[in-house]
Amino acid sequence: MDKRIRTVAGMTVAGIVAMAGLQAQPAQAAVVVPESGLTVFEGTFAEILLHVARPDGSCLALPPSAGSLTGERIVSQVSAFTGPDCTGLQQNLGTFRTFTPGKYRSFRAFSF
Repeated sequence: MDKRIRTVAGMTVAGIVAMAGLQAQPAQAAVVVPESGLTVFEGTFAEILLHVARPDGSCLALPPSAGSLTGERIVSQVSAFTGPDCTGLQQNLGTFRTFTPGKYRSFRAFSF
């Protein structure tokens, strides 16, 4: 019986320590997305890498760690390219999308 009580007590203490450790983790800051324009993020909407206030169809380089984007209000389409300078295979991504970082090297965004 004594061994069982020590085991349960040990598991209880371990659970409390684990919960305290989880609570001690710093909270991640919320990313504030601009109300208009195209915003490119690192990973899955983690950190803003690039913001284009008024996309005009110009060819721009896509940061290598980019993995998601959102086009707010005025953005009608984003076309990504596998090569630099809007060359290579083209993929229309729409205005809210995740993708594999490094898959695309350049893009064109269009507004209304």
